[in-house]
Amino acid sequence: MTLTFLVWQFHTSDLINVYGGNDMASYLVRFVTNLDPNGSGDLEWPKWTSSSPNLLTFLDGLIPQTITQDTYRAEAIAYLMDRELLYPA
Repeated sequence: MTLTFLVWQFHTSDLINVYGGNDMASYLVRFVTNLDPNGSGDLEWPKWTSSSPNLLTFLDGLIPQTITQDTYRAEAIAYLMDRELLYPA
């Protein structure tokens, strides 16, 4: 018999990280308090802009977070922005 282990993320799996008091909790509390997730002791989370799409990425290991560029979905984001300009709400 062979056992196969699956590694996957399920919808809302990030809620465990937020409400379980893990990495994301301090960012959430600061954002709710003063609309800025940054504070002492945590990695500075730069604001996302279309010219600099900064994404806070959670990692396993000694370094728990890093900033990456949110470019893997650039085409989809451009499409949605174009649609919004064509058909504003």
